Amino acid sequence: LGLPQPNLSVRLNKNSSHELMQAAIKVVSLGSGMPQFFNDEAIIQPMIEDLGIEEKDARNYAIVGCVELTTHGNNLGWSDAAMFNLNKVLELTLNHGKCLLTKQQIGLDLGSLETYQTYQDLENAFQKQIDYFIEKMMKAEIVVEKAHQDCLPTAFLSTVIDSCLEKGVDVTRGGAKYNLSGIQMIQIANLADSLAAIKVLVYDEKMITRHELLEALQADFKGYEIIQTMLLNKVPKYGNDVKWVDELGAKWAGYFRERMKDYTNYRGGLYHTGMYTVSAHVPMGENVGASPDGRNALTPLADGGMSPVYGRDMAGPTAVLKSVSRMKDSYTTNGGLLNMKFLPEFFKTETGMMKFENFLRAFVDLKIPHIQFNVVRREDLLDAKLHPEQHRSLTIRVAGYTAYFVELAGKLQDEIIERTAYEDI
Repeated sequence: LGLPQPNLSVRLNKNSSHELMQAAIKVVSLGSGMPQFFNDEAIIQPMIEDLGIEEKDARNYAIVGCVELTTHGNNLGWSDAAMFNLNKVLELTLNHGKCLLTKQQIGLDLGSLETYQTYQDLENAFQKQIDYFIEKMMKAEIVVEKAHQDCLPTAFLSTVIDSCLEKGVDVTRGGAKYNLSGIQMIQIANLADSLAAIKVLVYDEKMITRHELLEALQADFKGYEIIQTMLLNKVPKYGNDVKWVDELGAKWAGYFRERMKDYTNYRGGLYHTGMYTVSAHVPMGENVGASPDGRNALTPLADGGMSPVYGRDMAGPTAVLKSVSRMKDSYTTNGGLLNMKFLPEFFKTETGMMKFENFLRAFVDLKIPHIQFNVVRREDLLDAKLHPEQHRSLTIRVAGYTAYFVELAGKLQDEIIERTAYEDI
């Protein structure tokens, strides 16, 4: 029907039939952004091993809202308890704990890019800055959960969540069988690209001095366009199957996930992590200054949560899968999101449809938790922005949900237009 709701999802596994695959791909080819695909091979086992979910509950998982994972009828998951902006933390680490946008001191002063003699020194400071803000976040988490218990008990919800009535405990106070809180790590692609640029151009090859790069970031690259070009073009980027770059991001995703194991929420449940932004990568980017990956201040971060920065994935769609697969599935027990865009022509032939099925089977084998697709031409999106009255029915996949393109904010429209479009696999 081409409607933005209901939000249709398909669960795949290694035994998914050819018939199911082709039926789902046919719907993908229509361009509504549906269905999105979830991978049982990447979701069920981490639920059991990492979160202590019973196997029968894990196998019966479902989706909350966009891509958030949950069990049925026995869980208060608080899927979006917080979003943690790793790129803002890096900004503060590079600049004496001061915000590049407001010049305010909001983080620890551990030094700056100029004072870190080695790349390891920078990483050590980055780790301390992450720890500092995790502590602040967790204090806020307690306040929010306590406020819900005191001011917003939910008696009706408690009657339909298993264990609450038996315990005589409201769901906001821990009455459910499972009491999870999900924190999103934002945004691994920009972080990996930034760290790769610093490591190679500043510390390894010394093509840019520490002083020059810090000044360029403080100036939002005005007068430093050559340095910005080097950051963008001289170093490989996440999403192109360059293992060492991908692992720079995966390292910090893993560190953040491990730190969450040090805490329990106010209901006595576990914290876990996800990698998705919904559409918050646009406003969150508006709170981050210029970054070492060559990104200008105030511009969007990478879309999705596992997706490469738009326009930087140049090695083809399979390379994207390989890069994303370097994020362990235990990092996304709260949900992960990978956006990809294909041209409509790809689906016009039987060969194209079979290639796409094989692509989805690679997605399953590589144990990536989620993937979704836009099937649209750049020219159509540009025309829809100029002449919205002629494209009112054009739907687009944003980030875990489908929306009418002409109703989206202009900056979000621009970000979707700039996403890499593939014509072959």
